[in-house]
Amino acid sequence: NESREQLKSILTNLAGAAYRCYLDENYTMKYISEKIFDISGYHASDFIENDKINFASIIHPDDWELCRNNIIEATNKKKHYEFEYRLIHKNGLVVWVNENGKGIYNQQGKLEFLDGIIIDITRRKEAESAAAESERNFKEMMDLLPQPVFELDLQGNVVFGNKAGYAFFGPQPDDPTKRLSALNCFIEEDRPRIIENFKKSTQGILTEPSEFTAIKIDGTLCPVMVFGNPILRNGEIVGRRGIIVDISERKKQEEILLKAKEDLERINNTLEQNVAERTKQLTEANTQLLKVQKENLQSQFEVLKQQVNPHFLFNSLNVLTSLIKVDPDLAESFTERLSKVYRYVLENKEKDLVSLSTELEFLNAYLFLLEIRFMKKLFIEIKIDKVYYDYLILPIAIQLIIENAIKHNTFSKAQPLKIEIFVDDQQRLNIINNLNVRETKLVSTGVGLENINRRYALVSDQKPEFIKTTEHFIAKLPLLKSEKIETEL
Repeated sequence: NESREQLKSILTNLAGAAYRCYLDENYTMKYISEKIFDISGYHASDFIENDKINFASIIHPDDWELCRNNIIEATNKKKHYEFEYRLIHKNGLVVWVNENGKGIYNQQGKLEFLDGIIIDITRRKEAESAAAESERNFKEMMDLLPQPVFELDLQGNVVFGNKAGYAFFGPQPDDPTKRLSALNCFIEEDRPRIIENFKKSTQGILTEPSEFTAIKIDGTLCPVMVFGNPILRNGEIVGRRGIIVDISERKKQEEILLKAKEDLERINNTLEQNVAERTKQLTEANTQLLKVQKENLQSQFEVLKQQVNPHFLFNSLNVLTSLIKVDPDLAESFTERLSKVYRYVLENKEKDLVSLSTELEFLNAYLFLLEIRFMKKLFIEIKIDKVYYDYLILPIAIQLIIENAIKHNTFSKAQPLKIEIFVDDQQRLNIINNLNVRETKLVSTGVGLENINRRYALVSDQKPEFIKTTEHFIAKLPLLKSEKIETEL
């Protein structure tokens, strides 16, 4: 009796329901532990000799043949069997289980019983389904990007790409041993620099964006800018992730400006001495025109470059990769906000001005991403009266100021970065952050702030102000009146 009680205790404490049954059409149970109640909602005694219900009747109809085939094949070969299938719980819900067992044979080699264990794996299946859904959402969002996105393994082979990425690299082969080397997509002269950057990446050293000449799938050459970061999994570097930006248009504009300069110099060299003064005036006018054109082109390029900071995108992708594994629901929300941010940029990149309400709606999605990324290291307080919502502002301007604060300051949970956003009496949008300047050898170029100055100069005679004190950095952006506000006034 003591041994029987010990055996019963052991079987009760198992993760699943242990059983012994006949291999008949009902899987008639000779014994099954009470753990089956937690799995199916039926007591063990209900199944013994098919007292109230037979086990075959609670197997999902679509899985009955699967179960039968697996068991028959294993018992014919006198091997263990293990497979996953679905049961119908007493309450009508579907329960996923894993069954592991083997046949018991008599001395003549005839099958007498099946002994095994049935384990509830419903939660695991639900988690796998949620992870798969998040992964699908992630892939769909990546396919929305017009730039090629890629992931490389430690050998430099392409293991992942979005739709634009596969259009750039070519289709991914089904055989993993025949994956495409990323080096094959760039000209021979650029490959040593690419290899050097890749070596640094595998050592955890961040690399600056670099220009290369790519070989398109049709064989044509294309100038590109490549941004990349190491891929970390469980604290180890397993590859490199990045984005490729086509800079053909920028190169064309540079060539046009260079040719214009050369043409101007050629004309100047052919002019007669007696019209030197007139030539000087024309040269100065043309030089000024070229300067304005170049500044406008450079300003437009900087706008496009700054609209979606590639490092911000990479950091967001790294955060999303981690969230997919630990919190699929939060990963889904993160994906939606990131998609909303990118969609806003695409929809408003050609606009000179947008309403403050539109910019704040974009900012809310952007701040959600920052909160997940920095986890209580960054606090942003927005106090803006709705009376200013119809005023106009440069698109992405607030985001540029916040990115500037993040880039140039060091902060932590103990010493967070605090940013206040409000409208003062002069109808200027104030963005103020505390200073804890990051120690770096790099000198700030001021490109981002100068970009804002130039863009305001194109649409208004009002100028933004940037003030740095010992404790704060203050940005004051003019809010411009819209036609709706002028009509009301």
